[in-house]
Amino acid sequence: MTLQQIKYILGVAECGSLNKASEKLYISQPSLTSAVHELEYEIGFQIFSRSTRGVTVTEQGRHFIQDAGNLYKNYESLLKKYTEKEKKTFGVSTLYYSFARTAFVDLVKRFSPEGYDFSFREMKGSEIIADVAEGRSELGIIYLSDGNREETQKELASKKLVFHHLTECNAFVYIYKEHPLAEKSSISLDELSDFQFVTYDRSELNAFFSKEVLERRELTQAITVADRSTVLSLLKSLNGYTFLSGIIGEESDGDYIPIPLKNIDEDFTRTFELGYITTKDVHMNNIALTYIDNIRRILHIAGFTC
Repeated sequence: MTLQQIKYILGVAECGSLNKASEKLYISQPSLTSAVHELEYEIGFQIFSRSTRGVTVTEQGRHFIQDAGNLYKNYESLLKKYTEKEKKTFGVSTLYYSFARTAFVDLVKRFSPEGYDFSFREMKGSEIIADVAEGRSELGIIYLSDGNREETQKELASKKLVFHHLTECNAFVYIYKEHPLAEKSSISLDELSDFQFVTYDRSELNAFFSKEVLERRELTQAITVADRSTVLSLLKSLNGYTFLSGIIGEESDGDYIPIPLKNIDEDFTRTFELGYITTKDVHMNNIALTYIDNIRRILHIAGFTC
């Protein structure tokens, strides 16, 4: 058994096809097939089941691939440590918060001379948790509410992640500046009943409202799209609305405005806990601490206590 064979096996498992794997690994398909057969013969069982639709991993193969994957990762780490200069990286995954973008731009200006590879990803809450858990980002910016706190904290604990408090923020209705409700100081769900609800993450509604409220107000009948730019386009063309949690004044895209959302039967707005997530028991390095300091400074200027 060689590391090269293990690399081929992992490539086939990832692609689910010998043909696709051969292209990705820059090896002819007959040579790849031969390498797989040789390793299967050596270990005494099939790793893959073949069919006209591709290959699938067998039960024994699944265990083998898991162990082989761990071995190959250790090999790559060893190779990187002793044969090449390790590249410095820093990544952030976040909900759509402009303060997070501003803080990141400031960070890049300061640390780019040190040769960092930077990444900044705006995405859904569940994707942020996965990004940090799988090491694609050092930090994730999310929020907790009465609606999502228990479920989110369970997920964080299962992935060995920790939530760190930053500040509290309110729930908002997000609309186009010429929307009929644009002059309101706050908006209730009753006032939104004649307008179209638009969202790019339907699951986020559980953080705002109970299941009963969602069904009664027909918020489950939303127009769901894949990205924020399409949301904004529909808000303008349909006089639609969406919900967000954030810092008022920081979330405006120029032509779009956030207006506080009233609680169902109350006159005050609902509060969310804004914070960031990191891997448990891992001390943040200087660049991560600087990024959080940038965020605290921006929020402090906006009048929020961190």
